[in-house]
Amino acid sequence: MDQGNGFGRQVATELDDTLLSPGADGDRVRVLAHRGSPAPGRPENSAAAVTEALLQGADGVEIDVRLTPDGTLVCSHDPIDLLDAAGRASIATLAEVLAAAQRFSGTRVVVEAKPVAGYDLALRTAHALAEVLRTAAGSAAITVSSFDPVLLAAIRAACADLPVRTALLGDKTDAVEDVVRRAAEGGHDEVHLPLVGVRRIPQVVERAHSLGMAVALWTVNRRPALQWVAELGIDAVITDDVLTAWSELDRAVLPELLAA
Repeated sequence: MDQGNGFGRQVATELDDTLLSPGADGDRVRVLAHRGSPAPGRPENSAAAVTEALLQGADGVEIDVRLTPDGTLVCSHDPIDLLDAAGRASIATLAEVLAAAQRFSGTRVVVEAKPVAGYDLALRTAHALAEVLRTAAGSAAITVSSFDPVLLAAIRAACADLPVRTALLGDKTDAVEDVVRRAAEGGHDEVHLPLVGVRRIPQVVERAHSLGMAVALWTVNRRPALQWVAELGIDAVITDDVLTAWSELDRAVLPELLAA
């Protein structure tokens, strides 16, 4: 059930609901809420934060995922050491967050798999993720991202039979041209780049598109930055401020809708 009630959500239903399409003419910049929309009493990466972000009009959410020692995928940015169900009760599982996201039609979910130590843990994480996505992803459009190229390659292999996209994440200290090159070499569908790096070399967006990859920028919050990326031809922004992002990015799409 689509519960979106903002103008941005209404506009979104009138546009293409397919997966991110790199550099397609006329495509609107998608708004992805960074860890949902957290607030006091509504923790980041929780089902409540995800629900609120989608009610505000986000096209989707970006959430962090880690594998607990007992083999459960939970949504947490920081390292955890949770061995019992009681201790884990305050942290949402990936399945719980996916269930919340699927209440809204056309939702995109970016699952950021946090880096792991060692190949064995990478394989365990990849297979656990594939199993959850196979049983719980439902109608949500899923992209799995990671800063960890070994983990991301394992995930791509484990999810080969699923409609799941993968995206290599670039850190603020990385050369964005190298990130795009490594993403293409890894066969990934998207590349998620830091705003600061693309500020220095904006032509990297066109390069990624020429290699067939969609581009998302993180984390884009301020109005001048949002105005800049709206003209850049990127495919999505990851933001902490859904409403501000919509107010700026709608400016680029509204004239086209009115003229249609």
